Amino acid sequence: MSSVRAMTQPNTISSSLLSSRQRLALTHGNIDASSALAMPDAEIDALFLIRTRVPVSQLRSSRLTPLDLKTRGITTAIGLRELGFDALELTDAAFCASAVAAFGAENVKSAFLLDAGDAVAVAGSTACLQLTVSTAALLELCAGAPTQAKSVLQQLTPRGGALHGVSATVLLDTGLRAKTLCGLGYFLPTVGDQTGASRQQLSELGFV
Repeated sequence: MSSVRAMTQPNTISSSLLSSRQRLALTHGNIDASSALAMPDAEIDALFLIRTRVPVSQLRSSRLTPLDLKTRGITTAIGLRELGFDALELTDAAFCASAVAAFGAENVKSAFLLDAGDAVAVAGSTACLQLTVSTAALLELCAGAPTQAKSVLQQLTPRGGALHGVSATVLLDTGLRAKTLCGLGYFLPTVGDQTGASRQQLSELGFV
């Protein structure tokens, strides 16, 4: 079974027909307008969208939600990634809510939160609440990426108080050190209190 088929299924349960404008948005650059308007609705399904490489900008223009795309054969959140959507889309609360409704929060997280760039994209946004993404989870994605880890913390509130629940090990793994942490409002007492860091770990962070 191909990876595309694993993420899609035939469109047999679509509950609403595409409008003419949506048809043109989804087929522009691949099919002429008259052919697009004459296509059976069921043929404009997930496999069609993936195989014709419909640009994500055209998918946005069509205003199809993740729930709509599910009815057209997208079976997992990975299918949304295959269509070109990325973690930044999750900062749109409506898109994120629809993705969660369609595939579940865990499925969405596993598909969209893959690396440090994704952590930066969603940090401080409503997506963290909608997907129950903790600061620790965001910083775990930033292992070995201090620049991105800094950006994550810059977007979190309260300033100097967002490390609760983050272990000292995770913080160390990001590569962030005392100079940068102090610049973000995280000083020795607060880092020790919030992360439970030992004296040795605080030393490794550059505080003592």
